[in-house]
Amino acid sequence: MNEYSKELVPVKAGRIPSQEVDGEVFAITPDDGFLHNFNEVGSLIWNLIDGARSLGDIESEILAAYDVEPQRLTDDLAEFFDRLRRKGLVEYRR
Repeated sequence: MNEYSKELVPVKAGRIPSQEVDGEVFAITPDDGFLHNFNEVGSLIWNLIDGARSLGDIESEILAAYDVEPQRLTDDLAEFFDRLRRKGLVEYRR
């Protein structure tokens, strides 16, 4: 799925162990044992993925927290979530 639809609800795929250290989240994909780390914004996004918030809800929260142009945020989130999906970190529900 390469499309970004604000109605989709991201969920963390399976059991993804993660830990926050000094404002950055570190997560491990169990299949390959790869350690992923997220910067401040990526960590906020990761923490907002709770299986209840849609991509649109997450986008709204990021817009409220940061001074960013809305279309740029939409584009950046589409790319970020596509990478999370390809790495096996998230899945989507409608």
